[in-house]
Amino acid sequence: MIRIAILLFTLLGLVPQASAQTLAEIEKREAAVIEAWQKTPLTIRRAIYIAGAPKGFGEYEERSSSVFQPGEKLVVYAEPVGYGWKELGGGMYQFGFHADFTIYGADGKSIGEQKDFAYLEGESHARNREFMVVLTLSVTGAPAGDYVLEYRLRDLTGDKSTSFKLPIKIAG
Repeated sequence: MIRIAILLFTLLGLVPQASAQTLAEIEKREAAVIEAWQKTPLTIRRAIYIAGAPKGFGEYEERSSSVFQPGEKLVVYAEPVGYGWKELGGGMYQFGFHADFTIYGADGKSIGEQKDFAYLEGESHARNREFMVVLTLSVTGAPAGDYVLEYRLRDLTGDKSTSFKLPIKIAG
């Protein structure tokens, strides 16, 4: 009986139908997100040590600790937000970073650094907002102890920059 009533109301147009989202509405919202993104300072949404190489954006195995054996590779996965895109022509955009690092001892003093440690770049027909940064570093010759690793990312397309720090413990 209820099914017959619902069918009758539907046929008579008495039951409101849900309206579908249109592509034009999605593109309008996408433009608003791009505008907000461009106004956002360069920042890091997530920065963690991972086990091995990621399969893609958000596809990683987080490492269970920041304790490393001497000579073991430190693999960092980071998700930057607020970077820019440079139009290359032909509908292509470039985005990415120059990366520097500094290692600090337990006393907070710098014990090593390298500018332009990595150059990370992408090109796409879209203004990609899912860009992962994977940085691999081998710390050899460091005595056992506690350290802090700081990475600095400098946007290829403008003056934006940011940094993030992660603790390191070299096992004895």
